[in-house]
Amino acid sequence: MRKKAVIFDMDGLMFDTETLGYQAQGELAEELALPIAFDFDYYLKQVGRSDRDVMPELASDFGDAELAERFLRKMKKRQTTIASEQGLPIKKGLYDLLAFLKEEGVVCVVASSSRRREVSFYLELADISQYFRYQVCGDEVSFAKPDPEIFLSAWKPLGIPKEDCLILEDSLNGIRAAYDAGIEVIMIPDLIVPDDEAKAKTTAILPDLHAVMDWLKEK
Repeated sequence: MRKKAVIFDMDGLMFDTETLGYQAQGELAEELALPIAFDFDYYLKQVGRSDRDVMPELASDFGDAELAERFLRKMKKRQTTIASEQGLPIKKGLYDLLAFLKEEGVVCVVASSSRRREVSFYLELADISQYFRYQVCGDEVSFAKPDPEIFLSAWKPLGIPKEDCLILEDSLNGIRAAYDAGIEVIMIPDLIVPDDEAKAKTTAILPDLHAVMDWLKEK
């Protein structure tokens, strides 16, 4: 096996938190009587982006910056409550892939657009924190994906050549960030259907994390 480190995105890659987020936002849109049509297409525009990146658009669409900030704060809390009460949907193959990488001595890290509070919560809820050497989170970098900063920040402490590292992503913004960071990336689609850009910038597009394990074994 050639790779020495794997950098994991989180939302939509390890956990089906995008579905939880859509549910939480739908509930809050009604509760807060938001002045826009909060449908699935609107939610898709936020996928793979940090709160800080999304905030100006929400403030503009709502016509109220304070309402946008309150909405995002409540949404994160509602989302974690749903996960705690209804269970966290784990993506197929996650546990097997992490066990395989540990056995092979491959270092795993997380690079997520979510805040550290949410990242820590979900990793602990899924009981997988121990598999990751460290995490780099959206509130710890200056620029959100598609800027490559978060992946470069995750890669640099590893002290290995980029060619020995692999990124796993589900969003187009994440793929753009990985590509611009100069690190090989595999897409495991969640809500975003792969387009020509995704196909051009990825090493492979695979159906689930089990398939990633098979791909690594072949290497």
